[in-house]
Formats: sequence, C-alpha cells, structure tokens
Amino acid sequence: MKKTPYRIGAITSSISLSNYVREIMSESKEEIRVSSKGLDEALPVGRQMEKDGIEVIISRRGTAHMLRENLSIPVLSVPLSSFDILKCLKEAKSLGTKVLLPCFRNKLSSIEMMEELLGIMIFQGVYHDKSSLEELVQEAKSKDCKVVIGAGWAKRFANKYNLEFVEIQTSKDVIDETFESAKSVAQANRNEQQKAERYRSILDSASEGIIASDQNGIITNINKTAKELLKINDSDVMGEPITRYLPDAPIFKVMNLQKPVLDKLERVNKELFVFTHQPIKIENEVIGCISTFKDITNVIRAENEVRRTLAKGMIAKYTIEDLIHRSHIMREVVTIAKQFASTDTTILITGETGTGKEILSQSIHNLSRRKSKSFVSINCAALPDQLLESELFGYEDGAFTGSRKGGKPGLFEIAHKGTILLDEISATSHSVQPRLLRVLQEREVMRIGGIQLIPIDLRVIATSNKDLGEEVHHGNFREDLFFRLNVLQIHLPPLREKIEDIPLLVMEFIRNISQEHKLEPITIPKSYIDKLTAYFWPGNVRQLQNIIERLILLCGSRFNPKIFEKLYSELILYSPNEREVIVETNHISLKEQLNHQKKENEADIIREALERSRFNKGKAAEILGISRTTLWKKLKELEIE
Repeated sequence: MKKTPYRIGAITSSISLSNYVREIMSESKEEIRVSSKGLDEALPVGRQMEKDGIEVIISRRGTAHMLRENLSIPVLSVPLSSFDILKCLKEAKSLGTKVLLPCFRNKLSSIEMMEELLGIMIFQGVYHDKSSLEELVQEAKSKDCKVVIGAGWAKRFANKYNLEFVEIQTSKDVIDETFESAKSVAQANRNEQQKAERYRSILDSASEGIIASDQNGIITNINKTAKELLKINDSDVMGEPITRYLPDAPIFKVMNLQKPVLDKLERVNKELFVFTHQPIKIENEVIGCISTFKDITNVIRAENEVRRTLAKGMIAKYTIEDLIHRSHIMREVVTIAKQFASTDTTILITGETGTGKEILSQSIHNLSRRKSKSFVSINCAALPDQLLESELFGYEDGAFTGSRKGGKPGLFEIAHKGTILLDEISATSHSVQPRLLRVLQEREVMRIGGIQLIPIDLRVIATSNKDLGEEVHHGNFREDLFFRLNVLQIHLPPLREKIEDIPLLVMEFIRNISQEHKLEPITIPKSYIDKLTAYFWPGNVRQLQNIIERLILLCGSRFNPKIFEKLYSELILYSPNEREVIVETNHISLKEQLNHQKKENEADIIREALERSRFNKGKAAEILGISRTTLWKKLKELEIE
C-alpha cells in the first residue's frame, strides 16, 4: 500500500528559515506549505492550513506559542539553543554594546553570564503580540539601545526605529531534526486517528445505544444508534450534560456507589428502553460512567430470535391427517382436538402406550396459532430427577458440578411463544412436581442456581399412560398439579376399541414401510386381516406397525402365509396372561364357520381357534362350540399338532 505523504506547514517571518524550508521542499517527498507570516498575522494562515488538512506546523517560538493556543493540530517550535544566541550576541557586539533581546512571554536564563563573557549590556524585554513587541523596541531605543536581535517583526521594527538588527540563525541540522520530529508527530497523529476511527466504527456498528460521560455527567462519547434511539438531531452533543437527554439516568448514583445498574427499565420521551449503567474506573478511581441501552421492541425481538435459534429443529412434524382412522370414536377425538387447538389452555392427553399421544400433541400444535413457533418435547420418564430439572428449568453458570460454562436455558424458556409437551408426566417425582405447578400457575420460570424469574408464554400439553386420578389417590401425584393439568382432557382409545381402524392402518403402514425400504407393497388376504382384528393388541397402534414392518421385511414383495402365522403365533404367546383373547361379536363365530365349512377348511378354523385361545384346548373347544373330546378327535383326524 502506497504511503500518503505527510502534510507539513511552516509559518515563519524569518527569511533565512523560509529559504531553507523551500530547499527542503525541493528535495522532500512530503507535502510542505510555507508562509512568511509571524505573530498575530500567523493565526489566519494557521487556521487555513488546519482547514486544508495540514497535519503539523513548525514555527519560531513566539508564533508557535500563539498558534498552539488557537489550533487543534500539533505545532512544533524550532529549538533555539544557547549557542545560537551566543553567536548572535557576538555579532551584535560589533554593532553596539547595548543589545535588545526580545523574549516571548518569559525571559531567558543564563543571560548574565553571556553579558560578562562578551562585555555587553543585554536588555531582555517580554512581549505578547506584535504591538507589545513594537513598544518594546521603542522603549529599548529610549534607553540608548543600539542593536536588536530577533527575526521577522523584530527586524521590521528595528528598521522602523533606525536600530541595527541581527537575525537569530538556526542551524540546518536543527531545522532538519525539527522536520523529522514533525513527521513523527504526524505519523503518531495518524495512528491515533486510525484508532479513533476504529473505535468510532465499533461504537456505531453496535446495535445498542452507547453514551459515555465523565465524572461531572458531561458527554464524552455517543454512538450513532444512541442518537437514533433518542432522536437526537444535534450534530455534536459532546460536552453537553447527559441529563439533558437522559434526565432520570442514575449515573451519579452509579459513580458514587461504584456499582453498576443492570437491565433497568427506563422511559425516555415516552418510550421504554432497557438500560445498563457501568462506572468507568482507572486505578480504582471512578472517572465516568458508560450507559448502554436498547429499546424494548428490539429486546423482545432479540429474545425471540435467540429462542428460535435454540429451538431450531424442534418442530411438530405430524398433523391431524396423520391420525389414520375411520371409527366413530376416533372421529370424536379429532373433532375435540380441533376445538381444543383454538385455545391456549393446558391439555391432558391420556391413553395406553402406543395409542398415538405424541402424534395428537403435535397435531394440536399445528392446528393452533402457535404453529409457526417451536414444539419442544421431553419424556419425563426417561430422565432422573436432577437431569430432568436442569433440562426443564435450565441453570446458571456454576449452579452445580459439571454445569456448562455460562449456564443453559431450560426447555420452558426455549419453548417461549410455542408449545411444550410433557410426555409421561405421571413419572415425575414429588421434588419436580411443585416446580411444574409454579410454572403452570405463574407462567414464569427460575433457573437452577438463579435469582431472577423469567416470564414465559407457551402452551402446555401433558400426556400420561396412567390414570392420574388413581395416581393422586395412591399418593404418587400432587392433587393441585393434577387439577392444573386436567383443564381440557382427551382420551385416546386403545386399538382393541376401534378395530374397524385396523384394515386402514395396515394399508397405510404397508404403503409407507414399503416405500421406505424400496420394496413392492404386499397384499394381505382378508382372512389374515380378520386375524389381526381379533387380536387384543396390548401395544396398540405402535405394536401393529411393528408387526407389519417385520412382515414386510421378511416377506419381501410377496405375502407369505407361513411367515404371517409365525409372527401371529409370537403375538399370541406374548399376550399377558390376565387378558382374555377377544372374539368379536360382529364377525361370524368359528362355531358357525366350522358347521358350514368343508372338511379341507376345518383345519384352518381349528388352528385359528387354538391361536385365539393361546393354544388352550379347553378354551379352543369352547370357542368352536364343541366338546373337549370332539376337539381331540378332530386334532387326531386332521393331523394337527
């Protein structure tokens, strides 16, 4: 990257200095501007140079002082050594023994020694501007002074009053050193400006307003966001009292107590903002305060964005169409679910394992006004108490050994604006239930190890495969929590109570599973479908889906009766002992079938009766409407093992 030349100005009424600067200009790559002005006349020139982007100015002592007091850019004085003065005094001695040495504002030291050394009388006169310099020359002449030492205006006044003049000469080495110093100062200034610009860019890129003030409450810095939020139209508010814009800001309290005020809700110009005020300290001394703030709308928007990010992937994928059914009892469930979905009231869904409580919960969420928000689910039976609490409520940094640095939001926080599913809520312990009750009642949550209550807005759906009323009766579940959950209730019937849905479910499972495994769909004959409808299905729809998937994978793309019989036998053997095998009254009884079938079909009917009775020959004979002895004879006759 090409280096930009330094822009240096030289303001001097000394002809010799001006000439040497012009020599430097011809050899230097820097941008140098020269003006032959001095004292009062130098000020307009200096201001113009500053306006034109000159980075540093060099000048003689008196003019340099005046420029430094009136300009914001650096001004360097060309050094005047005792040796330079001594040379001038020696030259002045040849012109007269009484010499005037004008001094800007302060007299020089060690002049007495030079008087003794040279044997001359030196008058040191102090001046402050051009007019006082002229008065000084007049006074020196009245005291019979013959020679004036100086530069620029001193020469003009000496000529005006017919006095001899000796110009103070500065060596070229000193001037060269001054120019090198000027370049160093210019570079340092550039570095500081770059830092300041980076700092300014950082401040202006912040999404929150930032105002810094000193110990007197005077604004020392403010970013663009703060001006926009507070509708400040002033181009420059530096130096203004902060109370002009934030009349109620507790900055003096913050500085006096040396304690920050965090997340304080303040109203400014009828608008709400969330403020944080921090004291600024250097070596334990408070030197000011920094105030950061956001308007309440942005705070809420940012909070929602954080929650959406945390809840990414937590969506409800099932809809009400995924509840495959044709039974009247399920039509009623769907109707009720649609009605309940339009509210935000807590819903309790009960039903045996595998009846589709998760699908129904997600369907309700997707029917609700919260469908575009997160759906967060947790199985309360799958986690130990401490882990369940940390997952539900979150925790602060250092809340317990092994906790994540910085803490972690809980699922209630993540589900804000959406829905949370508390699956198998009956499994929660007595230590967790009171905290759940508070969340349901107050709609606010406190993290483990925290001290702040966090408000939440969400829909709660709870599921249970147990009768919560019975759990309350046995002392396993809090009664007040049960009443809080049991506002709206939906009961999902077991599969055995809606057997007319089985053929439809089987067809749907065959289609989906075959597609998933890239197999041709199989066709199950009606007689085998009838067997499925006659089974008790303790695992409900999930168990039916599993058995169909096994059947498809084992059969390939063509139905195999032997595989079906084998799988069905396993189902019969699995059935719990206390449950009776159901013979549905809406089907033709096996007894009637046995009486009307030909000999070759008797074996199939008897085998089905044995399967339904879990191979209990006494119950099988009862199903067939024959005696136990007759059954034995037929088993022997038909060679049924």
